[in-house]
Amino acid sequence: MFGKIKIAAVSCLVAALILSGCNGAKGPTVYATVNGQDITRDDYQLYENFLLLPQQVELTREDQEQILQDLVDLKVYVAEAEKRGFEPDIDLVETDFKAYRQQILGTEMFAGSLTIFYARLQEYGLSEDWIIQLYKEYQIVNAMIDAEEAKAKAPDSEDIEAYYEKEKETTFSHDELRRVRHILVNGGNFPDSEDEDVASEVKELATSLFERLKAGEDFALLAKEYSQDGSATLGGDIGFVGKDSVVQSFAEAAFSAELNVVVPPVESQYGWHILEVTEIKAAGYYELDEDMREQIADSLLKTEQQTLVENLLLGLKEDADIKIKF
Repeated sequence: MFGKIKIAAVSCLVAALILSGCNGAKGPTVYATVNGQDITRDDYQLYENFLLLPQQVELTREDQEQILQDLVDLKVYVAEAEKRGFEPDIDLVETDFKAYRQQILGTEMFAGSLTIFYARLQEYGLSEDWIIQLYKEYQIVNAMIDAEEAKAKAPDSEDIEAYYEKEKETTFSHDELRRVRHILVNGGNFPDSEDEDVASEVKELATSLFERLKAGEDFALLAKEYSQDGSATLGGDIGFVGKDSVVQSFAEAAFSAELNVVVPPVESQYGWHILEVTEIKAAGYYELDEDMREQIADSLLKTEQQTLVENLLLGLKEDADIKIKF
């Protein structure tokens, strides 16, 4: 259970659960002990019910074992966070809980009904106070993790350059790149047309735009007026692309085009493209410019932060006295 313990992570766990097996199977009264503190069957069941609150699923034995392990991990991390003096921000906890409740109410099962929500809580033996207490625990563990991440040192120029050289032949090499601008037309250009007419209208528009460009009209202005792509505001410029980074028909047209010559309309699953190659870069390496330095620095910093957190959490678990009796 690495990384930050947030409700998003809990939601991902629930979404990933295998929908088979048997939920709520009985076992020993005490499922685990953590540094002498019992996790009882009731403790486990409440936590499982919290995870299952948004939906009806059944759990395999493996699912239940993972949930128990997550609960054990949480107990270890909370104990350390409390030992280090972290305390929850009650206002933030309340905000997080309200956001969680709103998320739950937005699911199909609850359909926005607080009545159903509270009935479900009662059915599962849960209460708002219990969930809020859990959020307090999540919060202080997150605060401890944030503090651990803050220990990471930003990489210096030597670190960045060493990483670039190490990864130069793989991460930072590239085949031929071409800078392309295009105008994409599709059904979005004809919102009021009948379905059976749209395809022919789109093709006719693409042909018309191509002829207008050949006659000397401004590419950027036509892109801003007609293109259904996000690049329209940039005059159709999509920057440098590799042959494998765009759809096949587009790539074939772009990488066989002459420089600064508008290519006849090309069809893809997105519509019809009228494109032009404005610059060509031979195969080589991405430059270690300021943008690249920032990207590498950010990546190295995040890697160090992740390592610090993983080492912290693994170390806490290794030092803890944990007995699983499930």
